[in-house]
Amino acid sequence: MSAADRERIAELLEDETRSFRSIGRELGLSDWTIRKIARELDGDPRPMKRRRQRPQEMPAEETSPLVGWLVLGGIVFGVAFVIWAGARSVPVQPPDFPTNPYPQSSSERRLDETQYPE
Repeated sequence: MSAADRERIAELLEDETRSFRSIGRELGLSDWTIRKIARELDGDPRPMKRRRQRPQEMPAEETSPLVGWLVLGGIVFGVAFVIWAGARSVPVQPPDFPTNPYPQSSSERRLDETQYPE
């Protein structure tokens, strides 16, 4: 950013009724850029954004890939075991339909006694 741009921002910041967003829209910059320049002009040493950091006393725990694969294998084995146990516990019922699709001649062929009485 050039010195002329900073001077223009400083002029616009002198107007107390203007917001950082309206100045940014007028100049085609983000309101965060205007806010950062305003802090620099005021001599405020605080940074705009701080990165979230873990406390130094707690190191990040790392797990090996082997542990991840073992956990995944355990989950797959558990699901397979539950399916196997469920299928084994269901009682097997004989089907309601005949297994032989061909009619047996002696039991199914009977004379209709009402058709021709003798």
